[in-house]
Amino acid sequence: MLALDGSLGHVTEVLSGDVYQPLASSSPQQIWSSAMVISPIVRGMLGLEVDAQAQEILLSPHIPAEWNSFGIGNVVVNRQGLDFAYSRGAQEISLIINAGPGNSGYSVVFAPEISLRAHVTAAELDGRPVQFHVAANSEDQHVSVRCAVPSGRHTIRIRFKDDFGIGITSSMPGLGRESRGLRIVSMSWTPAHDALTVQLSGIAGEQYDLNVRNAEQIQSIDTSKRSHTEKNKGC
Repeated sequence: MLALDGSLGHVTEVLSGDVYQPLASSSPQQIWSSAMVISPIVRGMLGLEVDAQAQEILLSPHIPAEWNSFGIGNVVVNRQGLDFAYSRGAQEISLIINAGPGNSGYSVVFAPEISLRAHVTAAELDGRPVQFHVAANSEDQHVSVRCAVPSGRHTIRIRFKDDFGIGITSSMPGLGRESRGLRIVSMSWTPAHDALTVQLSGIAGEQYDLNVRNAEQIQSIDTSKRSHTEKNKGC
Protein backbone atom coordinates (compact mmCIF):
# COMPACT_ATOMS: atom_id res chain seq x y z
CA MET A 1 0.00 0.00 0.00
CA LEU A 2 2.87 2.36 0.77
CA ALA A 3 4.36 1.64 -2.66
CA LEU A 4 1.14 2.78 -4.34
CA ASP A 5 0.57 5.85 -2.16
CA GLY A 6 2.39 8.42 -4.27
CA SER A 7 4.19 8.58 -7.59
CA LEU A 8 5.21 5.28 -9.18
CA GLY A 9 8.55 4.01 -7.94
CA HIS A 10 8.49 6.37 -4.96
CA VAL A 11 8.87 4.18 -1.86
CA THR A 12 9.93 6.17 1.16
CA GLU A 13 12.88 4.81 3.11
CA VAL A 14 11.92 6.02 6.62
CA LEU A 15 8.57 6.84 8.23
CA SER A 16 7.73 8.67 11.43
CA GLY A 17 6.86 6.32 14.27
CA ASP A 18 4.03 8.55 15.48
CA VAL A 19 2.15 9.62 12.36
CA TYR A 20 2.03 8.66 8.69
CA GLN A 21 4.72 10.97 7.33
CA PRO A 22 8.09 10.44 5.65
CA LEU A 23 11.00 11.92 7.56
CA ALA A 24 13.15 14.66 6.07
CA SER A 25 16.11 12.28 6.01
CA SER A 26 14.19 9.78 3.87
CA SER A 27 15.45 9.03 0.37
CA PRO A 28 12.75 7.32 -1.74
CA GLN A 29 14.89 6.22 -4.70
CA GLN A 30 16.53 3.30 -2.91
CA ILE A 31 16.67 -0.17 -4.41
CA TRP A 32 16.30 -1.83 -1.01
CA SER A 33 13.13 0.16 -0.33
CA SER A 34 11.54 -1.19 -3.52
CA ALA A 35 12.98 -4.67 -2.96
CA MET A 36 11.39 -4.85 0.48
CA VAL A 37 8.00 -4.43 -1.16
CA ILE A 38 8.56 -7.01 -3.88
CA SER A 39 10.48 -9.67 -1.96
CA PRO A 40 7.96 -10.16 0.90
CA ILE A 41 5.14 -10.51 -1.65
CA VAL A 42 6.93 -12.96 -3.94
CA ARG A 43 8.86 -14.99 -1.39
CA GLY A 44 6.64 -14.52 1.64
CA MET A 45 2.98 -14.21 0.74
CA LEU A 46 3.14 -16.13 -2.57
CA GLY A 47 5.95 -18.40 -1.36
CA LEU A 48 7.66 -18.61 -4.75
CA GLU A 49 11.17 -20.11 -4.86
CA VAL A 50 13.08 -21.29 -7.92
CA ASP A 51 16.02 -23.72 -7.86
CA ALA A 52 17.37 -23.83 -11.41
CA GLN A 53 20.11 -26.31 -10.55
CA ALA A 54 17.68 -28.80 -9.04
CA GLN A 55 15.11 -27.94 -11.76
CA GLU A 56 12.45 -27.36 -9.12
CA ILE A 57 9.89 -24.62 -8.45
CA LEU A 58 8.27 -24.28 -5.01
CA LEU A 59 4.97 -22.43 -4.57
CA SER A 60 3.86 -22.21 -0.93
CA PRO A 61 1.34 -19.35 -0.62
CA HIS A 62 0.01 -17.71 2.56
CA ILE A 63 -2.72 -15.46 1.21
CA PRO A 64 -5.20 -13.20 3.03
CA ALA A 65 -8.48 -14.79 4.14
CA GLU A 66 -10.51 -12.67 1.71
CA TRP A 67 -8.43 -13.67 -1.35
CA ASN A 68 -9.90 -16.34 -3.61
CA SER A 69 -7.41 -16.26 -6.48
CA PHE A 70 -4.16 -14.88 -7.85
CA GLY A 71 -1.92 -15.41 -10.86
CA ILE A 72 1.84 -15.44 -11.43
CA GLY A 73 3.01 -15.01 -15.00
CA ASN A 74 6.24 -15.77 -16.84
CA VAL A 75 8.29 -17.51 -14.16
CA VAL A 76 11.46 -18.10 -16.17
CA VAL A 77 13.83 -20.93 -15.32
CA ASN A 78 16.74 -21.56 -17.68
CA ARG A 79 14.88 -19.65 -20.43
CA GLN A 80 11.73 -21.72 -20.00
CA GLY A 81 8.59 -19.98 -18.79
CA LEU A 82 5.68 -21.11 -16.64
CA ASP A 83 2.42 -19.40 -15.62
CA PHE A 84 0.46 -20.20 -12.47
CA ALA A 85 -3.22 -19.55 -11.64
CA TYR A 86 -4.32 -20.21 -8.06
CA SER A 87 -7.93 -20.42 -6.89
CA ARG A 88 -9.47 -21.32 -3.55
CA GLY A 89 -12.96 -22.44 -2.63
CA ALA A 90 -14.62 -23.63 0.56
CA GLN A 91 -13.40 -27.21 0.11
CA GLU A 92 -10.76 -27.09 -2.62
CA ILE A 93 -7.58 -25.35 -3.72
CA SER A 94 -6.53 -25.63 -7.34
CA LEU A 95 -3.40 -24.61 -9.22
CA ILE A 96 -3.36 -24.42 -13.03
CA ILE A 97 0.13 -24.59 -14.51
CA ASN A 98 0.87 -23.58 -18.09
CA ALA A 99 4.33 -24.74 -19.08
CA GLY A 100 5.83 -23.28 -22.22
CA PRO A 101 7.24 -25.23 -25.18
CA GLY A 102 10.44 -27.11 -24.53
CA ASN A 103 9.81 -27.50 -20.83
CA SER A 104 11.07 -30.91 -19.76
CA GLY A 105 12.35 -32.29 -16.52
CA TYR A 106 11.09 -29.53 -14.23
CA SER A 107 9.20 -30.32 -11.05
CA VAL A 108 6.69 -28.16 -9.21
CA VAL A 109 6.13 -28.51 -5.47
CA PHE A 110 2.78 -26.98 -4.56
CA ALA A 111 2.40 -26.55 -0.78
CA PRO A 112 -0.46 -24.16 0.05
CA GLU A 113 -1.40 -23.15 3.57
CA ILE A 114 -4.62 -24.33 5.22
CA SER A 115 -5.79 -23.88 8.80
CA LEU A 116 -4.93 -26.29 11.59
CA ARG A 117 -8.63 -27.13 11.77
CA ALA A 118 -8.80 -28.41 8.18
CA HIS A 119 -8.66 -32.08 7.15
CA VAL A 120 -7.23 -33.02 3.74
CA THR A 121 -9.27 -35.63 1.89
CA ALA A 122 -7.55 -35.99 -1.51
CA ALA A 123 -5.11 -34.57 -4.04
CA GLU A 124 -5.23 -34.86 -7.83
CA LEU A 125 -3.03 -34.06 -10.80
CA ASP A 126 -4.92 -33.72 -14.08
CA GLY A 127 -7.83 -35.68 -12.61
CA ARG A 128 -5.76 -38.55 -11.24
CA PRO A 129 -5.05 -39.18 -7.54
CA VAL A 130 -1.54 -38.30 -6.37
CA GLN A 131 0.30 -38.61 -3.10
CA PHE A 132 0.38 -35.66 -0.74
CA HIS A 133 2.13 -34.81 2.49
CA VAL A 134 0.76 -32.65 5.31
CA ALA A 135 3.15 -30.76 7.59
CA ALA A 136 1.75 -28.80 10.53
CA ASN A 137 3.33 -26.10 12.67
CA SER A 138 2.01 -23.94 15.51
CA GLU A 139 0.12 -21.62 13.13
CA ASP A 140 -1.07 -23.62 10.09
CA GLN A 141 -0.64 -26.67 7.88
CA HIS A 142 0.90 -27.08 4.45
CA VAL A 143 -0.33 -29.70 1.99
CA SER A 144 2.56 -30.61 -0.30
CA VAL A 145 2.15 -32.13 -3.77
CA ARG A 146 5.16 -32.76 -6.02
CA CYS A 147 4.75 -33.33 -9.75
CA ALA A 148 6.74 -33.28 -12.98
CA VAL A 149 5.61 -30.56 -15.40
CA PRO A 150 6.12 -31.25 -19.10
CA SER A 151 4.98 -28.69 -21.67
CA GLY A 152 1.28 -27.93 -21.66
CA ARG A 153 -1.51 -27.26 -19.18
CA HIS A 154 -1.75 -29.12 -15.88
CA THR A 155 -4.08 -28.83 -12.88
CA ILE A 156 -3.39 -29.73 -9.27
CA ARG A 157 -6.41 -30.00 -6.96
CA ILE A 158 -6.28 -30.37 -3.18
CA ARG A 159 -9.56 -31.22 -1.48
CA PHE A 160 -10.28 -30.69 2.21
CA LYS A 161 -13.01 -29.92 4.73
CA ASP A 162 -13.41 -27.61 7.76
CA ASP A 163 -10.93 -24.97 6.60
CA PHE A 164 -11.23 -21.61 8.37
CA GLY A 165 -9.51 -18.24 8.24
CA ILE A 166 -9.71 -14.70 9.65
CA GLY A 167 -8.17 -11.55 8.21
CA ILE A 168 -8.47 -7.78 8.18
CA THR A 169 -8.72 -5.16 5.46
CA SER A 170 -5.94 -2.62 5.96
CA SER A 171 -6.19 1.06 5.09
CA MET A 172 -3.67 3.86 4.99
CA PRO A 173 -3.97 6.68 7.54
CA GLY A 174 -4.21 10.24 6.28
CA LEU A 175 -0.94 12.04 5.73
CA GLY A 176 0.27 13.38 9.06
CA ARG A 177 -2.30 11.40 11.02
CA GLU A 178 -2.06 8.53 13.46
CA SER A 179 -3.00 5.02 12.41
CA ARG A 180 -6.49 3.95 13.44
CA GLY A 181 -6.45 0.55 11.80
CA LEU A 182 -7.09 -2.84 13.36
CA ARG A 183 -4.23 -5.28 13.91
CA ILE A 184 -4.27 -9.00 14.57
CA VAL A 185 -1.72 -9.54 17.34
CA SER A 186 -2.02 -13.30 17.66
CA MET A 187 -4.21 -16.31 16.85
CA SER A 188 -4.12 -19.66 18.61
CA TRP A 189 -6.20 -22.85 18.38
CA THR A 190 -7.12 -25.20 21.19
CA PRO A 191 -5.41 -28.63 21.01
CA ALA A 192 -8.62 -30.08 19.53
CA HIS A 193 -8.79 -27.26 16.95
CA ASP A 194 -12.39 -26.56 17.88
CA ALA A 195 -11.93 -23.02 19.25
CA LEU A 196 -9.81 -20.11 18.05
CA THR A 197 -8.57 -17.26 20.26
CA VAL A 198 -7.78 -14.02 18.41
CA GLN A 199 -6.03 -11.08 20.08
CA LEU A 200 -6.71 -7.75 18.37
CA SER A 201 -5.37 -4.23 18.76
CA GLY A 202 -7.24 -1.11 17.69
CA ILE A 203 -8.74 2.16 18.88
CA ALA A 204 -11.11 2.03 21.85
CA GLY A 205 -14.67 2.81 20.75
CA GLU A 206 -14.07 2.16 17.04
CA GLN A 207 -15.91 -0.53 15.08
CA TYR A 208 -14.00 -2.83 12.78
CA ASP A 209 -14.87 -5.57 10.28
CA LEU A 210 -13.11 -8.92 10.10
CA ASN A 211 -12.82 -10.99 6.93
CA VAL A 212 -13.81 -14.59 7.61
CA ARG A 213 -13.29 -17.59 5.32
CA ASN A 214 -15.96 -20.30 5.71
CA ALA A 215 -17.92 -18.32 8.30
CA GLU A 216 -20.63 -21.00 8.47
CA GLN A 217 -18.33 -22.95 10.81
CA ILE A 218 -18.75 -20.34 13.55
CA GLN A 219 -21.07 -21.64 16.27
CA SER A 220 -20.56 -18.88 18.85
CA ILE A 221 -18.39 -15.84 19.58
CA ASP A 222 -17.17 -14.76 23.01
CA THR A 223 -15.67 -11.27 23.39
CA SER A 224 -13.75 -9.70 26.25
CA LYS A 225 -12.00 -6.40 26.81
CA ARG A 226 -8.62 -5.79 28.33
CA SER A 227 -7.27 -2.31 28.99
CA HIS A 228 -3.88 -1.22 27.66
CA THR A 229 -1.60 1.44 29.03
CA GLU A 230 -0.47 2.58 25.58
CA LYS A 231 -2.12 5.66 24.16
CA ASN A 232 -5.07 4.98 21.82
CA LYS A 233 -4.81 1.25 22.25
CA GLY A 234 -7.56 -1.16 23.20
CA CYS A 235 -8.80 -4.70 22.70
